[in-house]
Amino acid sequence: MAASAELVLISGVNGFVATEIALAFLQAGYRVRGTVRTQAKADGWIALPAFVPFAATGQLQVVLVSDIVKPGAFDNALDGVDYVTHTIAQLPDWRPGVQQDMERDILRPNIDGTLNALKSAAKFSAVKKVIVLGSIAAAVDLSLPKIDELITEKSWNPADYEYGKNAPHPLFSYGASKKLAEEAAWKYVEETKPHYALITALACYVFGASHGHDPFGVNNASQQWLAGPLFRSDWNFKGAAGGPAYVDLQDVARAHVLAVQRPEANGKRLILGKTHPTVRFPSDYISLFARAFPERADKLPKVPEDLVNAPDFDVDPSATEAALGFRLRDPQQVILDTARWLIENGAEEAWAKAKTSY
Repeated sequence: MAASAELVLISGVNGFVATEIALAFLQAGYRVRGTVRTQAKADGWIALPAFVPFAATGQLQVVLVSDIVKPGAFDNALDGVDYVTHTIAQLPDWRPGVQQDMERDILRPNIDGTLNALKSAAKFSAVKKVIVLGSIAAAVDLSLPKIDELITEKSWNPADYEYGKNAPHPLFSYGASKKLAEEAAWKYVEETKPHYALITALACYVFGASHGHDPFGVNNASQQWLAGPLFRSDWNFKGAAGGPAYVDLQDVARAHVLAVQRPEANGKRLILGKTHPTVRFPSDYISLFARAFPERADKLPKVPEDLVNAPDFDVDPSATEAALGFRLRDPQQVILDTARWLIENGAEEAWAKAKTSY
């Protein structure tokens, strides 16, 4: 790998989505520098089979950023960097019995971590673009059962900071944190006018074949919303919705590479996901799985008759597809392809060993 290849910094590179973003950049010929919180995580991630050859040639390196809330947190990681992809997000844990301080554990890390990445990037003149991996939750009021307005790059979650601190469900606090973090990012760029272009990517529920540490979603990754209904007969459909908009994991990774390469993406909010007319929530997967995998039909969980899925809405990624020059995959096909990959790669055994009650 030539030393002249452009260098991409990916924060939280060991994450479910960030792992695939890193691999996409490496396969496209970029050099990648990833950040993780501890040396143990760095050692474990860089030893994953997909990354060993890139590390051996020096195309890939991992550095430590232990506290993203600390001002200047990313300063030591940015020397020589051309592009920054900030993927770190603190996710809520809505499993039974888990207690969290939403301000300390969710709001502050997501808001301050995002701003610190932007502020550090502003100190390094070589940085051309910063891409913040956000969430469709920044565009949707998750507390509403149904939203009639089509969700586009112009839509915003109305939640404020006080609501995020005291929201009745952890998912609502998470949505507030993603809205507030993205809002703060755009405000920072508007007020300080840094030399780089800002792009935000609002991902919907992400499913797909994974090269990372938790490929099957057992440990609270996005993949759980598909793998759980596929492998757990006791899956709790009322715990959290898990829908209605989806995106393929590889499409998210590809979108980041294209956002770096295409000037049309500069200054844009990108909607990464689509909605399907009939397959919208995990409860809808059950009949789909029964038809596609008839040998599993008697193992699938029962859908409660009184289930009400919410929030229900539709997204329009057409402006994003135009800016990036490619079409996102159909949600139903993403769900089926991911389910097939999970079955063929041993996810059922991993889920059988999971002790968590969902």
